[in-house]
Amino acid sequence: MKRYLFDTKEPIVLLMAFSITIFNASVHSYAQVDQLHIFDHRWQAEGTWGDGSTFKQEISFEYQLDSTIIAVRSKGFTDKEQNTYGLRNFGIRRISTSSDTSSFYEFDVFGGLTEGKMIRNNRDLHYQYQYGEYSVTDYWQYENDSTYLFTVGEYQDGVWKQKYLETKFHKVKPNSSQVALKKLKSSLVGSWKSDAWDGQLLETWSIDEQGNLIQQNKYIEQDKILYEATSKIEIIGDELILISVIKDSNPKIFKATNIRENDVTFENSEYKNPSKVTYDLGVSTYKRTISGIQNEMPTSYTFEFKKH
Repeated sequence: MKRYLFDTKEPIVLLMAFSITIFNASVHSYAQVDQLHIFDHRWQAEGTWGDGSTFKQEISFEYQLDSTIIAVRSKGFTDKEQNTYGLRNFGIRRISTSSDTSSFYEFDVFGGLTEGKMIRNNRDLHYQYQYGEYSVTDYWQYENDSTYLFTVGEYQDGVWKQKYLETKFHKVKPNSSQVALKKLKSSLVGSWKSDAWDGQLLETWSIDEQGNLIQQNKYIEQDKILYEATSKIEIIGDELILISVIKDSNPKIFKATNIRENDVTFENSEYKNPSKVTYDLGVSTYKRTISGIQNEMPTSYTFEFKKH
């Protein structure tokens, strides 16, 4: 009798195995940082389940809380018919610095929560969890720095009792937008302030569940809030996009036109002011310059932010 484990035709697939190549020493050791750098990419896989249905997945991750937590986002089929592909799972990996065994938690769009343990064996990873009446293992077997063999099934005492899926995850080379967004996230997340006109700009940056960068901003003068805005930086297609919404105003949309190592410029020539926004990143500081045409004359303001 053929058994099929996953009602949704898509695995829980505990997606961050490669990110957990963690040594028992401190998370800040040189050797460990070097290992983690190998896996600092997106990964994709396609294959066929044992019943003939399609497996397709893309995963990415971000380190949180001094690299002791990893947030995982995965795309996959979000309906049983496999007609809709999108964000499917959000996971958390809690990294143990004293053991090869750590814990994971995986939430899916169907309202489910799967939790279990991860076991590291050199560069190989075993995820072990209970799925209904079955004890399931997701096994990531290192092949090279760009490829992992991936097997899902029932694995006991070093032997596969039954396999549900065999395929490979391949590392995806990031484009310039992905590299820039990652840099912006690592530099901007937190709380900031800057002197501006006769008051102060206060803002916070965070990462939402979809992995987008979110800014909450307000201008305060004489203890009064005179201005509030929300911005989002995300990737749409292959483009890096800035969407800014001033309270009680229509959103403005800008596209990244110049991406360099420590600065990104967004532009939209359809607007007069601002038509250009530049983020210049430093260490615990950054500058935001807004430029445009005001009263038929070029105008530009630069705000120098410091963390607080």
